[in-house]
Amino acid sequence: MTATDTVLQASNVTKEYPSTDPPTPGITGVDLQVAAREFLAVMGASGSGKSTLLQVISGMDHPTGGQVQISGHDLTALGDDQASRLRLTTIGFVFQQAYFLRNLSIRDNILLPALKATPRRKVQVLARVEALMARFGIADLADRAITEVSGGQLQRASICRALVCEPEIVFADEPTGSLNSQTTREVMDALTEVHADGTTLVLVTHDPTCAARAERVVYLRDGRLDAERTLGPWRPATARDREGELLSWLTGLGF
Repeated sequence: MTATDTVLQASNVTKEYPSTDPPTPGITGVDLQVAAREFLAVMGASGSGKSTLLQVISGMDHPTGGQVQISGHDLTALGDDQASRLRLTTIGFVFQQAYFLRNLSIRDNILLPALKATPRRKVQVLARVEALMARFGIADLADRAITEVSGGQLQRASICRALVCEPEIVFADEPTGSLNSQTTREVMDALTEVHADGTTLVLVTHDPTCAARAERVVYLRDGRLDAERTLGPWRPATARDREGELLSWLTGLGF
């Protein structure tokens, strides 16, 4: 993997929480590269540091040590305003909880980050919002409040919001954690489509079925990268065999 095709580079990254004595480690000495257009899944047992890793490598939190670069930008050297701008224009986020504003419609929640990024292009960004909602099957929900749609519909709206500024990389932290199996498949189909369009995707999940969609899976244990598995491109026809291969590997790791 060369520097030109690496979107994310984490080098010897550590995150400690100083509220305990001694400080509690979240992640320790993590080295991770993510290539342009790659789909990476991060797995591990509860408490292994998956979400901590995502927060640090996405710029939502500062590491205690080490360096994180996204698209050539050193996140650890950016000020708060610069980091916020990079997250707005270069990075997309999908979480288990949508974190939408209750006083705004679905459409306006999706539109808001694009207006903040490009306030003078309202007509263009509104057209993109409408196109994204149509693509992911929620165009008819545009004027609904967030309390008037299902969990799966809200997650599809979250994917639209993550894509509205045309990010280079999307981070998804347990996006199906509170969904049933059918809705999980629908959301993963949407994320798989996002990746197929060329967007780099980093997924944190506890679900092997979701992780099996990824091209590569890394496994965290006690805050350290313990193992990784390359699965290659996703093909629905081989989904069952692929899931079995991944589950066998995870079982061998004690998952």
